[in-house]
Amino acid sequence: MLKFENVSYSYPGSDAALENINFEIKEGEQVGLIGANGAGKSTLMKAALGLITAQGNITACGLPMTQSNLPQIRRKLGFVLQNSDNQMFMPTVYEDMIFGPMNYGLSAEEAEKLTDETLALLGLSHLKHRHNHKMSGGEKRMAAIAVTLAMKPELMLMDEPSSSLDPKNRRILINTLKKLPVTKIIASHDLDMILEICDRVILVDCGKIAADGPAGEILRNKELLEAHSLELPFCLAGPVGV
Repeated sequence: MLKFENVSYSYPGSDAALENINFEIKEGEQVGLIGANGAGKSTLMKAALGLITAQGNITACGLPMTQSNLPQIRRKLGFVLQNSDNQMFMPTVYEDMIFGPMNYGLSAEEAEKLTDETLALLGLSHLKHRHNHKMSGGEKRMAAIAVTLAMKPELMLMDEPSSSLDPKNRRILINTLKKLPVTKIIASHDLDMILEICDRVILVDCGKIAADGPAGEILRNKELLEAHSLELPFCLAGPVGV
């Protein structure tokens, strides 16, 4: 689904944001992308989406990342932004959800059917005609996921999906992500969420891959996490003071 081979990138006037990155993500994998602020997570996501032109080779959904392939690749990728206000730009959830499918050639009837199926899958049918500016932050985040899923992506990339959510909406989000039938890459500082959802973790630090393996092993390795400015998930850290 996604392959990086010797991928590097530097912002103008800065040190390397990515340096010789190599990994491959297979269909059906649920991958957590973790690292401290400035580690390179966002740059890696931008490279995967073709938003920046990196050195090396990137293959997404079986297609080499080239300028001519970008339209096809972006039809196969779904991206959930950290700030849902930057993603929901139509008056209602329904209008946001049919915009992409109709832009790709579906009829209004086909787009509405797809919208209804997606909202039902997520248990969000009650949000169909809600106005975006009248939804809570949690509702808007879930609606943004629905908008992305309505495009039928083969691979979803998500940037801090649980940020700013209260415990109830965070739990709804986690339960939703666990049942989504799509390959996912989730970049997040919420290591408890990553541990619950993901079967694999890629740890990035200083633009390099510091670890890549089973989520349970990496997220239980206190020495490894602390060496890269992270802490154990709360559920593994034990009582305060212990």
